[in-house]
Amino acid sequence: MIRAISHVVAFAALAVACAKVPYTGRQQFNLIPHSIMEGIGKSSYESMLADARVQKEGQDKQTLRKIGGRISKATKETEYAWEYNLLIDDEINAWCLPGGKIGFYTGILPVLSNEAGMAFVMGHEVAHATAHHGSERLSQSLALIGGIAGLEIYMANATQVKPQDRAIILGALGVGGTLGIILPFSRTHESEADVIGMMYAASAGFAPEESTKLWDRMEAATGKSAIPAFLNTHPSNEKRKENLREWMPQAKKRFERNALDYDTTKVVWQTAGK
Repeated sequence: MIRAISHVVAFAALAVACAKVPYTGRQQFNLIPHSIMEGIGKSSYESMLADARVQKEGQDKQTLRKIGGRISKATKETEYAWEYNLLIDDEINAWCLPGGKIGFYTGILPVLSNEAGMAFVMGHEVAHATAHHGSERLSQSLALIGGIAGLEIYMANATQVKPQDRAIILGALGVGGTLGIILPFSRTHESEADVIGMMYAASAGFAPEESTKLWDRMEAATGKSAIPAFLNTHPSNEKRKENLREWMPQAKKRFERNALDYDTTKVVWQTAGK
């Protein structure tokens, strides 16, 4: 039995070693097949739309679909069942579920300001799906839970550590694992999604410089986070801009080859307060 488990682990480790994130090339810990995550994304999307006010028509919805189509094409992911919906809500947010199910809230439109801003955020959210960040996070969580459970079994059967002391040790490890593994990877995912999203947007013909400007507008709209950086699942806006500026030369080259024949930075949605 132990030998069989070892073989399974070795096979999984080999598969993981072959998985790399687009553009950044980071080697990825990912044990969950895309087909499973796609099913989760589809089911979750249907549930979320059922509870939301979906905008059925209008220029904003048409713009979302147009930009979504260009970003989706830039990913070169033909197996994704792309779907884009605009949700009537003041929340400043957007998301993409596994498999390419996308939702934008109307509240984020003034922050986006223009088509290039929407393209960058669309690319960012789509990148979470194409880079399989959701399944990677789930894989990390499963590994952490499995490791803690294994240690509990070992301490209970092979040591003299008392139950109450085992609980303290395992609790500390759980917190340490979350701070040391789960949160940093979340920040890594956000930084990766920024880079990949900017590349997708540039490849689709949208000005990449708008990516850094968008974070200025986002900070003005939402304020700076009061959560300490080491506990925050998102990098600071300044860190995000620094990261984007490092990759900007590559993005500009893609944009120069694919630029659309109109100004994608022209204001479409007025920023709040203006």
